[in-house]
Amino acid sequence: MNDRDDHLSWKNITSKRIRRCGIFDLFETRRQAQNGKEGVFHLLQAPDWVNVVPVLPDEQGRSCFLMVKQYRQGISAVTVEFPAGLIEAEETPPAAAERELFEETGYRSKILRAIGTIYPNPAFMTNRCYTFLAEDLVRDRLSEGSEGLDELELLDVLLVPIETLLAEIGRGPYCNSMTALALYWYERLNRDSGEKGADRIRTGV
Repeated sequence: MNDRDDHLSWKNITSKRIRRCGIFDLFETRRQAQNGKEGVFHLLQAPDWVNVVPVLPDEQGRSCFLMVKQYRQGISAVTVEFPAGLIEAEETPPAAAERELFEETGYRSKILRAIGTIYPNPAFMTNRCYTFLAEDLVRDRLSEGSEGLDELELLDVLLVPIETLLAEIGRGPYCNSMTALALYWYERLNRDSGEKGADRIRTGV
């Protein structure tokens, strides 16, 4: 925050955790604005996330994303998303991205690059999401995929043509906001590098 924004800032007066909810903690925080106003805010303190954009051609040679299909409890519907998950304690974002990719798809990446970082919802969440591009994907022959999933996690792995996701994002099962954001990071990378997605895919199946 620069000096010109000081009048917008708030300072903590008290903060207490009022509930542990598994993947996040709920805090009740009292803060005071620069003009003296006070208010109570409920904040979700959660681990940081990773989002992985794996690129892989299908049997016809079409440029595709390697994605996962799963049921989302919040909307009671099946979605198609990029592999993603929580960063564990003492784990770096790249290490978490590699782990989530393997656990959810059975693939490992020879080239992993950070392509974007953002706060998912700074209004009441404290965490960040790191997005990585995964290239030169290699199937781990010892794994059938989905070997390291959480106890209640069920998913299928599928290839989605890049053109399909670009056309359908925001519709049907392609409704996850973090997937839309990861697609944006991917497209911005291609725009800035002057390359098309199909030209960037290198695999080692």
